[in-house]
Amino acid sequence: MSAKVAIVGIGQTALRTSADDRIYHEHDYEAARLALADAGLDRGDVDTVICSGWDAVDGRTISDMHTAMSSGGYLKDSSHVGEDGIMALAYAYMRIAAGLFDVAMVTAHGHAESSFETVSNVVFDPLFVRPLGQSHLVSLALQANAYAHRYGVSDEQAAGVVVKNRGNGAVNPRTHLRSSVTPEDVLSSDPVCYPLRALHCPPQSVGGVALVLCSEEMTRRISEKPVWVTGIAWAIDSYDLGSKDLTSLSSLSSAAQKAYGMAGISDPLRALDLAELHDITPFHELLAYEALGLAPEGGASRLVEAGDTARGGRLPVNPSGGVVCGNPYGAAGLLRAAEAALQLRGEAGQGQVPGPERALAHGMSAPSGAAARTDCVVIMEGG
Repeated sequence: MSAKVAIVGIGQTALRTSADDRIYHEHDYEAARLALADAGLDRGDVDTVICSGWDAVDGRTISDMHTAMSSGGYLKDSSHVGEDGIMALAYAYMRIAAGLFDVAMVTAHGHAESSFETVSNVVFDPLFVRPLGQSHLVSLALQANAYAHRYGVSDEQAAGVVVKNRGNGAVNPRTHLRSSVTPEDVLSSDPVCYPLRALHCPPQSVGGVALVLCSEEMTRRISEKPVWVTGIAWAIDSYDLGSKDLTSLSSLSSAAQKAYGMAGISDPLRALDLAELHDITPFHELLAYEALGLAPEGGASRLVEAGDTARGGRLPVNPSGGVVCGNPYGAAGLLRAAEAALQLRGEAGQGQVPGPERALAHGMSAPSGAAARTDCVVIMEGG
């Protein structure tokens, strides 16, 4: 598949804590409507619709019966991805690159039907692990502790990641938590699951995000500000936590190397102008730096301490505020792609990075790597 594919429309709803006045698929509808308007298209121009989400989180079976219709899929080709929305982006990309369609709508939503901490328990082995109460938060804490212990990552260094991202989110009207915090705020916040504290953990946000993807021919006809997908890859890790090294993210490393190869990148720290990462905890943002080849093993915290990943640094990471500021489970990865695309279009508002030409977006499976972790990396370039 060598055909070029571009993002031509971006739609985001406001993220918030709860939305009792909206059913889950109404977030998809609003985001899709905004994305179509941004692209200058209407529903009749869409060839295929790719939705994403989990029945268990949405609180009903076959939840895409509603999301596909709400996203413009009535009497159209549509499909559903039971993963984070960034994997729906990958599926739509392949459909267009293969020459099957010209215009694809990709949607994802976060919905607070129930506690994700409770729902995430069902992804684990039902006989040996699930009865122990394992969850995505416990899994993240185990990995954070293993990484911090092996490389001597201090509480202060982890707090520095949170302070950076919350500061970025404070000027982003599209995100959920829009207030900065101090290192002391992070270090004194309530313990949640060692070594994680309350301010290490993201909110459970509700809202929707949608992207319109087009073939090269269609893009040239309709868009003056396309964002081209020049590299995309994904990988999945082994299922059981006990069967892998918790101090590294092998699936992210594999996905990154494939995406870099596709985009012609050999030195990502020099080649990239910004990155939007799925920072489910500050420890995992540091782990991601190393998996992406931005820092050597155990050396990620030095990037933060040197200011290299600040908005005005060498490689700004999460200038939008990242997942710690806005976390619609099931849409957080697609939201990273949307925010990166806005940066490349110069439309990120007060959080705009000056003159970016190439960006990386990273999303991972919504159970947050609790079981079979899936990572997707997208390289994008402005038109």
